[in-house]
Parts: sequence; structure tokens; C-alpha cells
Amino acid sequence: MRFRNNAFYMFILIIGTLADANLLSADDVERSLIGYSSELSLRPGDTVDFMVSAMEGGSYEADLVRVINGDNKSIYADQFLVDPIKASFQGRYEGKEQPLNTGSYVHIEDASALDGLTSFTVAAWIFPTFDPTEYTPPDLNNIDPFNPPSLNIAESISHQTIVSRYDATNGSGWALQIDENYQLRFLSGDQSVTISEKVKDWDWAYVAVSYNANTGAASVYLLEKPWAAGDKFTARNLKASGSLDVSHAGPMRIAAVRGGAGAAAAELERPALAFNGRIQDVRIVNRVLTGSELDALAAETVPASLAEAVVANFDFAREMTSDKAIDISASGLEGKIVNAPERGVRGTFFHGTSVNWTQAPDEYDAIGFHADDLYDAEWSADFSYTIPGDLRSGIYAARLKQGDFVEYITFFVAAPRGKPGADLALWISDYNYLAYSNISIGATAAKNYPGHNFNFDDIEFMRANPAYATGGVYNQHVDGTYYAWGSRLRPDLGMKPGALVYNFVQDTHITAFLENEGIAYDIITDELLDEEGLELLQQYRAVLSSTHHEYVTTGHFDMVDEYTHNGGRFIYTGGNGWFWSVGRLPAYPAALESRNFHEIGERVLTDGTQGGLMIETGRKSGVVFGVEMAAMIFNGSSPYRKLSDAENPRVSWLFEGTTEGDVFGDYGIDRVNGGVVGFETDKYNPGNGVPRHALHLATSEPMRPKIEDVKLSTLPLVIAYHPASDDMWAGADVVFFETPNGGAMFSTGTICWFSSALEGGFKNDVAQITRNVIARFLDPAPFPAVQEGEVMDVNRVPANPEYEHADQQ
Repeated sequence: MRFRNNAFYMFILIIGTLADANLLSADDVERSLIGYSSELSLRPGDTVDFMVSAMEGGSYEADLVRVINGDNKSIYADQFLVDPIKASFQGRYEGKEQPLNTGSYVHIEDASALDGLTSFTVAAWIFPTFDPTEYTPPDLNNIDPFNPPSLNIAESISHQTIVSRYDATNGSGWALQIDENYQLRFLSGDQSVTISEKVKDWDWAYVAVSYNANTGAASVYLLEKPWAAGDKFTARNLKASGSLDVSHAGPMRIAAVRGGAGAAAAELERPALAFNGRIQDVRIVNRVLTGSELDALAAETVPASLAEAVVANFDFAREMTSDKAIDISASGLEGKIVNAPERGVRGTFFHGTSVNWTQAPDEYDAIGFHADDLYDAEWSADFSYTIPGDLRSGIYAARLKQGDFVEYITFFVAAPRGKPGADLALWISDYNYLAYSNISIGATAAKNYPGHNFNFDDIEFMRANPAYATGGVYNQHVDGTYYAWGSRLRPDLGMKPGALVYNFVQDTHITAFLENEGIAYDIITDELLDEEGLELLQQYRAVLSSTHHEYVTTGHFDMVDEYTHNGGRFIYTGGNGWFWSVGRLPAYPAALESRNFHEIGERVLTDGTQGGLMIETGRKSGVVFGVEMAAMIFNGSSPYRKLSDAENPRVSWLFEGTTEGDVFGDYGIDRVNGGVVGFETDKYNPGNGVPRHALHLATSEPMRPKIEDVKLSTLPLVIAYHPASDDMWAGADVVFFETPNGGAMFSTGTICWFSSALEGGFKNDVAQITRNVIARFLDPAPFPAVQEGEVMDVNRVPANPEYEHADQQ
């Protein structure tokens, strides 16, 4: 085991805390700065840019801190600690406001092939999903705690564009749109032709405009598609006509118009009047179409009779994993897809051939656009930092100060590639941070989660600035559907010191413990493991997970399995881990994709892997980690109680030095009732794949509050809300077992494990057990092979039965 000087840590704790006493809480200080970094995962020699927006302008100071404990909100706020580090960028900068320009769309920069059009027809299939005339803002003072609304930008939405060559800054060009009254219109300059009836949302319709240059007449068409036999009696076939002038110039866009100058570092003009819903088969013909010809253009494939007249035909089933929109007409227009809309979603010609888009891409040839999508904010960098060769691996942040306001932009530094600086790796779940990015549940339902330690300043900021409460897979789009992408190229109010005590901040409870103990460690991240694979894990004798490793790739899951089977030692001190299957695309390297709240049939990720629950991929967390997700508990936590397996000689070392007796961990950060078993928990279930020789060391005392009870069974996911005493499946368990070639697994079953270790300055049984586990897992001596008599006779079952909460096995 490699230790650092413990006295040095205590010195930094005292001096750092005194120096930063005024930074322990930004409560009641109005936010004036916000920002993000170009990278999260870095190694020495890498350079990171910092993008900052100063809401009111003015200068600000920036310096570098090492984040040791980012918690200044819980009962352990007095242990908050950031350690100032000299850095080349330290200094004062002149700030500027930088906007968030949201909205996904397709941009065709060179549309000159269409410049010669005189008469023409533009058509597309659309599935609109947001009617602003029906929108009612939620009452944030009367929220259902189990179905809270998301903050959104709905009140700013008026017109929604389908296809355009239109410049909103000067009102020139043309656009086929749904207007502020939810009526289909063709706009040219300041003239328009509009169908007087509203478009139906959540229904497919074929829309078109035909323009006759000889007469100046434009006809707008809306032809609804019957979904079922009875729909044919109500499906409408609408038309409106009028006269106007049309000119062609500039780039073409699908799902937006050009809105003028974008953010400072943007290559393209910002999107405006963006669409919400699905668009498919955008086609342009070089003449007027009416009647049967217009019907023919709406077919799944363009008929031979119209092929030569088609000058644009975008097939979104092509190159689905890219950011390209492919025009299969002779014009070969090149479309760039911006801000990561959803691909691989059902189109109007879905025939039910497969629930996997990779097996029937032509049936998933729509793109789901939203006015609040954002992949890259495209802010300009205020300053940069090249990681020095001697900077120790750890969690760092650029600290920004303007007046009394303090903000942090977090990043992670790993050891030089192939040159680990420690035997222990701390695996940071940066994908989880992206999944929970700017989660607005606190802004809408904080009072329903009294156990949580919220940053109420950030909550008020999101309420006042809902564009910053977008992104992340727990927020909803304006149409009520959930985001599929979480990106790091935008501000994240949850991934910083002083944020809600959850995810990132709770992970700094781990670094606080390691620093206090003088245990050397290297940081590794989800992103680095995706790029470098199992080889990165195998450089370390032991790996320590973060507190909430919920969102992972199948590759991550398989790496842990192989790592432990090859003698690796894994310490899973978290809850609700290894739960959702996520993916990344080379086209959007700064984002993760998750389809956990998507309907059946659209849960295959854009990279072609199975999304949704990890169990849907055939992987069970109990098999690898010994526990599986069981409950979420935000209104009062509980302690652990030792079971008979705690006396097994195989773990005689594990409880050495503990003093609390059979019940331990009756303390922690939950504001209702502190306890080591809290927030989100995992349970031991021998019938669902747990290794037969696993030791069930401890189980939670009866849960006090109402909880979310989660069962993985023959159905993908069953969730129920009720008092935990009604169903003893809810709770948590501590499990240990050996793995082949001298390896081992230790799982604590709770997110709050390391948070409780803070109690009494790390003088408690949770901290002592952790010391023992880390020391033994770093010991080169292999764990002995399990004898035959240690293997339990367990009946494997395909579903998760009502599991009895027993005192003994």
C-alpha cells in the first residue's frame, strides 16, 4: 500500500478550510458566472479549455483547486475541502455573457443545386409532438413527488419549422412551418399561406407545398395518415392556397431556420423556430405536383415516374450512426445533423419487422427533433490549461470568483498512460454525471425529498433560467418525452463542489476518506475505460467504484467481470449500480446516449447496442457484484445489522477494529434520519445469479420511510411506491466473495456508504471496515480458493420471488 503524509492532509484541511471559509456555501449569493470545460478526462500533457459565461459581464478571477471533499451542504459540511494549486492560468479575466442556443436540426450549407428552381414542391412526413396553444405551465407549488414535471423552455416556443431556406434575421427566404396557432403554413418573406385548421399532435401527417412560379400561386397540403381502420373516417385531407413571391438563396435547413449569429465559437448560425417531433422523407421536386402525383411522392420510395424530377430526397435510414443526413437524389446534398436529435426511431412506414433498428433500418428512418436539444454550447474559451507532468492524479476544478460568488468547473486527471501512480484506482462514473446533468427534479419537487441536501441557489437559478435545466436523461423535453443524450459540452450544475449532495459530491466523500487515510490512488473514468479498455483496469491491483455507478456500457460491465476473473479485486461501495446500458458515438464523443425511459421498440441505442436496463442485454449485476438494485430511499435511512456470515473465517479480517456491535452505521447525511443504508440500495438475491459461495455479511434494518421498491424479474422493471415495511425486499446488503485467480469482490449495497464514513472524522465502523477492505485488497497475497463445503445449495429461478428478509441464511 502506498501512503502519503497524513499530517500534510491535516494541515491542508485546516489551512484550506480557513482560507475558503467564505466559500463553504454560496447560499443567498446571486449567480453571476457559469461554465464548462472542453474535456473531463485528461492525462499529463493534455490541454483543456474553459468556457465561461459572465451574466452581467465584468471581470472575474480564476485559479486551480484539487477537490478533496466537495460537500458543503450536508451535516458534514465542516469537512468541505478544496486545496489551491498553482496553475499557469491563474489570474483575472474579462467576462462576457455567452448564450445557450438550443434546438436540433439538419444543416445543408451548400444548397446551390436548388437555386435554379422556379416552380417546385417541398414535402415531408411529420409527427409533431408539442402544441404550444395547449401548454399550461406546471404549478411548482403543487407537485406529485413521484411524477414531478421538468423545467423547460415551452413558453418560448411559437413557430416550428419543417423545411426552410429562411433567414430569421432579415425575414428573407421561405419555410414550411407549423405556426404559433399550430397551423401548417408556407412562409415566404413576410407573406404566408396557412391552413386554418390545427395540426394534430402525436399523429403522422404528410405535408407539402407546391409553388407555381408562372402564376405565383402556392398550395399547402396536409394529408393525415390513418393509424387504424377507424381512423379513415376522421383522417383529414386539407388544402390552402394563396399567392406570394418566392426566392431561393442560402443554406437549407430541416427542423429549424437560420437565426443569426451563433455562440462565439459556433461554425453555423444559431437555430431558430425549431421543430418538436419526428420528420421523415424530406423531398423536393422541380415542378408543381397535385392530386395523384402528390400522393405518389408520399410513398415509401419515390416512384419511377417522379425520379428524374426529385432534386432532394433525404433518407434518414442511411449512415444512422453518423451526424450526416444523406440525400439520395442526383443532387447529393450534404446534410450535417446538429445537436444530437434522436435517430433509430420509428417512422411512418414501420411494419413491425423488428424492435431493433439495425435489423430493419428502413422502418426506423425518422429523426426525432426537439427545440431544447443541445450537444455543444459552442462557447469560446476564456483560458486553457495544459496538465503538467507532475500533477498528481485526482479531481480538480477551475475555481471562478466574481465578487462574493464562487463557481467551479470540474475535470479529472488520470496518471500518465501506462504509468500508474498507485495500486488502487478510483473509477469515476462520469457517465452518471452526464445522465443526471442539470436534473430539475430538485427545482420542481425538492420539498418532497426532505432527506436530500440541495443547493437551493442552483434550484432558483434553474427556475429562472429553464434552458439550463435541459439535457441529461432525467429531464423531459417540452413535449414530455425524455432526453436521450447527456453532453459535457455545456454547463452542468451537479458536477461541482457545493452542488446537491449526490453523485459527484458524494464521490468526493471517497476522495476525502482516501486523502485522510493517506492511501495513494489514481483516477480513472468511464470515458477512459471506453477508450483504453480492460488493459487500463488490469494496471491496478484493486479498483474502487464510485457511489452511484448506474449508467455504464456493456463494455464496462464485461470489463469488471473479466478483471475479477483474472485476479482483480473490486470494491463496489455504491448502490443502484450497473443498471442502465448506455452508449457513445464517434459523431458525438462528448455525450452518452441512454434510452431508459423510451418505449419498447426504441430502446436500441444509435450505436446499435441494446439500451434500456442492463438486464435487457442478458447481464445480471448479481452475478458479477453479488447484489442488484432494490430500492430508492430519500426520506430517512437505516443502519446495517451483521448476519451469521460475518463470523466466517474467510472474512476474519474484515471487521477487525470495529466497536459498534452487531448494528452499525446508524449515522449519515440523510436529513430525515441519517444512516449508512440510504438514497439508493442494492440487495443480495441468491436466486438471481449471485455466486453460490458469496458471504451475506450484513443486511439493513427495517426501512423507515416510504421508498421506491425496484424488482428485476421476468418483466424488465417493476417499480412501486409504498411503506417499506409492507415489502421486505426493499433494503440493502453487504456481500463478499472470492473470484478466480486470487481476486475478490466486496459490495456495500448503498450509495451512502462513504458518506457515513465521514462521521466523527472517519472514526466509526463504516470507515474501519473500509480501511480493512482496502488494505486486504491491496495486499499482494491472493485470496484462497473456496472449498467445496463453502458453496451453498441455491435454487436458481428465472424471476425474482418475494424475497424474505431473513436474519440468517
